[in-house]
Amino acid sequence: MSESHQIRDAGMPLSPGLETSSATSSTLTPGLAQRTACLVIALVVTIGYANSLNCGFAQDDVYVVTVNRAIRDLPHIYRAFAQPYWGTGYEELATYRPVVNISLALNYAVHGFHPLGYHFVNLVLHAFNCCLLYGLVYAYTRWSQLALFTALLFAAHPVHVEAVTQVVGRTELLAAGFGFLSWHAYLRIGEGRHWRWLAWAAFAGGMYAKESALTLIGVIGLAELCAGRLRTRQEWQRAALDATGYLVVAASYILIRRLVNGQFGVHGDQTFFHGDPWHTRFLTMAQGMVEYFRLLVFPYRLCAFYDFSFFPKVSTLTPRVAASLLLVAAVIGVGLRAWRRQPLVAFAILMFFVSVSLVSNIVVPTGLLIAERVLYVPSVSICLLGGLGLATLYQQSRGGRYAAVGLCVIILGLMSWRTITRNPDWTDNEAYGRALVRDAPGNPKGWLAMANVHEEAGDLAAAEAALQHAIAIVAHRAAPRTALGQFYLRQGRLAEAEALFRAAIASNPLGWKAYYALANLLARQGRTAEALQWYEAGKRQYVPSAEVLAGTAASFYRGGQYPEACRIYEDALRRDPLLAEAWAGYGLTRLRLHQLDEARMALEQAVALDPSLADAWMNLGSVCGAQGDYHAARRAFAEALKLDSASAEAYANLRLATSLAFSQ
Repeated sequence: MSESHQIRDAGMPLSPGLETSSATSSTLTPGLAQRTACLVIALVVTIGYANSLNCGFAQDDVYVVTVNRAIRDLPHIYRAFAQPYWGTGYEELATYRPVVNISLALNYAVHGFHPLGYHFVNLVLHAFNCCLLYGLVYAYTRWSQLALFTALLFAAHPVHVEAVTQVVGRTELLAAGFGFLSWHAYLRIGEGRHWRWLAWAAFAGGMYAKESALTLIGVIGLAELCAGRLRTRQEWQRAALDATGYLVVAASYILIRRLVNGQFGVHGDQTFFHGDPWHTRFLTMAQGMVEYFRLLVFPYRLCAFYDFSFFPKVSTLTPRVAASLLLVAAVIGVGLRAWRRQPLVAFAILMFFVSVSLVSNIVVPTGLLIAERVLYVPSVSICLLGGLGLATLYQQSRGGRYAAVGLCVIILGLMSWRTITRNPDWTDNEAYGRALVRDAPGNPKGWLAMANVHEEAGDLAAAEAALQHAIAIVAHRAAPRTALGQFYLRQGRLAEAEALFRAAIASNPLGWKAYYALANLLARQGRTAEALQWYEAGKRQYVPSAEVLAGTAASFYRGGQYPEACRIYEDALRRDPLLAEAWAGYGLTRLRLHQLDEARMALEQAVALDPSLADAWMNLGSVCGAQGDYHAARRAFAEALKLDSASAEAYANLRLATSLAFSQ
């Protein structure tokens, strides 16, 4: 065994440097067995997140769980590898996370739409990740107290609430979990080649859970450099071979993601820095880095969604930006200065910048400004520094031990209290909206969320007021105007809705939702030529999900424009041939055009995909009856009556079809 793989005597005092080891997390640490340590970690996680089990689905949870049809078909879950994370039609978000959809499909197979199971799995994943982190710190340092303090701080840090309590935060949990597993396997590569393959396979799991797992390559490389494992030519060759496998996995993910989404990055109007030069992103995100520092060091003021109301977009060097740049440079300087004498400190500081790089908006523009959930892995930085301080105090003397344990308990208590009080913000959409309005009154997203809550409760005046307030906050944005226009459309205030849709398009020509909303409105009014014009204009901007296209087709149908409705239904079915509602609408439209064969084919496809569509069964019975196939009509009306036993129409049609069938 080479010197770089020697295991340090656990009884020796350890300096705050990184010590390399090929030992695994299954080894017992001195004085405190890892099993006991993991039980303590699990207890801290349970204390902090037990009340998250009372939460339901809020915001994005609703889409990825209750709307996401991919997770309801576990036998065909492999299809998740051929569609975006949110399903076909959401390529604009440029998200590709099939591993997360597989995990949600397993949840759905066991728990259906009951949120408890989804939140419980997130809690377990977080506890598991904390234990993996404990093993990693111990494997490098052979310092049991440091490993435990670090893992406990990571377990309780309030910045993790968004990742753990919100179901969609599972992307962060799985990416980190697979990444940590890959790192464990990497440390055992010297024991056999199969560990190298396991390391690469686990890394693939992390990449296919979330693209930010790519930064694991840099984090491991940084750890190896700080640990002094890359000194000889042989060690560099080994590292190059390992890195090649990681890079091949990453390249395959990028290629497949591009093939599925049609692009790698986020659609233009979904980014915060669309059209801005790089220096604008750099100067603005210097302020964002300082905000990240605050969230890690003093995580009291938290928010579910960050926008430019927290810090402004800038293109010039303002005093605030200059101060931010100096602070960031100082932190990096401390990390570089500590490289030789305090490699653990150097790693802790520099790994933050490596792990946050992909979501920083500096490398590439993203669909978020800053977000607490993306700090899940980068927060290891502050937890490692905090753990180092506590572990150093613990080793000073017997009094130091008591002081370290007492201080740790106080910190964990404060962190857990903040976590417990934060969890209810994700109880449901109303709790989320109220929390966002409270924490970021200058953010329009909170007011849009509250508008939906008020409308669902029947308080239309409050809903309209919230939408008007959102427009007043960001007069240049298209989304609030589009939302208010859709609200007016639902209320039948067509002239006001049309004016808002046109204003939204004028303020942001890339805001494709306004195009389709305007096409829907014009189609309902019978203004076919204009409606088709705006529909085609919207398609030039972006082709949305099949559900959106089917909704547009339904508007043309309600306006009596059946040929146009057929055409748009066909667009929807090309987008997603498995959307039963689109087949049902297409079949009904063909029926209105007296194209019975095409109508029957479409309706049979609809009920085959979703047998719970009572209206599709009714329409199928009508088509079969018109074709003289009364036995098939009788079966269709019987299925419709099973689904809607109170339907007098279904009962009458069933009697008539039965009579005609037996008279043949």
